[in-house]
Amino acid sequence: MSAYKKEVWFTIIMSALFLVSGHMGLFFSLFPVDGMLFGFPIMYIVPILVGWFGVLILTIIAGKMGNHIDQAIEDENAQNQSTTNSSQKGAS
Repeated sequence: MSAYKKEVWFTIIMSALFLVSGHMGLFFSLFPVDGMLFGFPIMYIVPILVGWFGVLILTIIAGKMGNHIDQAIEDENAQNQSTTNSSQKGAS
């Protein structure tokens, strides 16, 4: 799979994960849960924690994986450019 296709899939998947993590409160309002966590009702504290820390962790992962994908794109472009230059040298 080319690096550009990986970047597109990475963007789609990370966008979906960010949406789920950032809107966890909506899911808890649709399906209420009784119980306590750290002295707070689960339906309030879990969406807050997942929203804050989930987005933080996803941002760190997206940054690291994004850098790897960008490096793969640069390597692929350099390889394509070197093949183009060598084929042009033989033609002249």
